Amino acid sequence: MGMVFQGIQGLAGLASLVCFILVVVAMFQRNQTTLGIVCIVLVFCGIGGLIAFVYGWMKANEWNLKNVMIIWTIAIVIGIIGGVGGVVMTPGLR
Repeated sequence: MGMVFQGIQGLAGLASLVCFILVVVAMFQRNQTTLGIVCIVLVFCGIGGLIAFVYGWMKANEWNLKNVMIIWTIAIVIGIIGGVGGVVMTPGLR
């Protein structure tokens, strides 16, 4: 059962990656090149995704990204649930 939750977490992570890419592309399309590059570089440190997520929500209406941001938020919540469920349901990890 733990593998199911890990699979769900993996799919949520993939959805998050796609949403991150869509937000960064929107940054480049709207002449926010420096911010887009900063997000891409800092994603390897763990903070680039957070910056893109917060900025995406700040510009969601203006840049017509509301649906992308809602999907990204749901993917993060599902990823957290999948991670917790994977730990809880995997024998030996409790």
